[in-house]
Amino acid sequence: MSYNWNHVIDSLAPSSSSAAPRRPSQERSPHPPHSPTPGQSTSPSRCVCESHPVLLQPLPPSLTLEKESRAQSELELDRQATQRRRERELAEALQDAHHEVERIQAREEVGTWARLRQRVQRGSVSEASKAGMPFVHPPQAYELYAAIDNHNLDYIARVRDQAFNLLLQKHGGEFPIVYASRIGPTHRDVVILLVGAFSRYVNNLDEDDFKKKETLNTLKALRANVGLSSSDCANPRHQLKLAIDNALATATGTSQSNLLSSYMQVLIMSEGDSWIHRSTHDLGLVLRSPDSSPLAEAESMVRKFATKELRGVTGGVSDVEDYIANATLDLVIMAAWSVAATQMDVEPLPTYTFARDLRTWQMLNEAMDENKDKLSKVTRRVRHVLEAVIEYGGDTRQGVRGRLRDVKEHVDRQ
Repeated sequence: MSYNWNHVIDSLAPSSSSAAPRRPSQERSPHPPHSPTPGQSTSPSRCVCESHPVLLQPLPPSLTLEKESRAQSELELDRQATQRRRERELAEALQDAHHEVERIQAREEVGTWARLRQRVQRGSVSEASKAGMPFVHPPQAYELYAAIDNHNLDYIARVRDQAFNLLLQKHGGEFPIVYASRIGPTHRDVVILLVGAFSRYVNNLDEDDFKKKETLNTLKALRANVGLSSSDCANPRHQLKLAIDNALATATGTSQSNLLSSYMQVLIMSEGDSWIHRSTHDLGLVLRSPDSSPLAEAESMVRKFATKELRGVTGGVSDVEDYIANATLDLVIMAAWSVAATQMDVEPLPTYTFARDLRTWQMLNEAMDENKDKLSKVTRRVRHVLEAVIEYGGDTRQGVRGRLRDVKEHVDRQ
């Protein structure tokens, strides 16, 4: 039996009379629904979102970053140290190669030590060629004292050039210079040679040399403060002073003048920086007083440094007086600039130019030019001393004693 669905379908179909008329707005538009009208933008309007970057993984803790940075720093330092070590090794290798070439040349010119020793033993080497020849073996103290006894100036000169420290060592209770000076006038040229060696050594020192331990030890030896007990050396310059006393006992005329000036230079320079700094500080205290006489005080300091025989020389000695005047001027320059440098917060003058002609004055001139904008901070008294030293202390038309006299007239308060 089949069911008739026709009446159901007919009831669901819309009738033509019930259909509503089409509204104008529902009429077909000449443009598709999603096509833009003329004059409109082709891109649809969007809402712009702000950018918020997000890390896919979080940063490590700050402690971890610090550890990694330290590790990288250590690695970099190791790399730099390795690089410097390689450069040093290369430089040493290059120097060794250079020395090897020099040794080969010297061996071809002079021969080996064995051949040289045989030539010396046979007497085939002349005395003139021995003077500049290196020692077959390091010179010994007894050989040096034997050369002093025998008046062998060539051997002493070789020791001076190749084993200078041997001249500074005490043997048999005396230093070589004291031993030679006690022999008497016959060995006066030996004393002059030894003092000249000391003078040449201190004259060739520069600012960097005073920072080296080896130089400081040599200066201590020059002060004869090595190997002496308190009973042997109450004064740190005992041995050099003793040599001066013995040498002056028989010295006369020009030889006395030349020897004394060299002695004075060695005495002052052998103290190194200590005496200069101490005297500069004391003189700086004097400079602060408006009624002081710094030139007279500085000259007194320098003269007290000499022996009683030097202070007792009648009328003074020309070269020594010139040296004292030079040292006095330099001491005033360094003291005045030390006070000014403290007030301006600048560097003091170096000490290696002390009592060397006009070098200290030139250093002061350069320092004042570099800090002329700060000179207003300096007290009137110290500034007056500096100006007087600059104006009269560098006058090359007259000697050093004349320059000292002019500065003293404008600075000292009598």
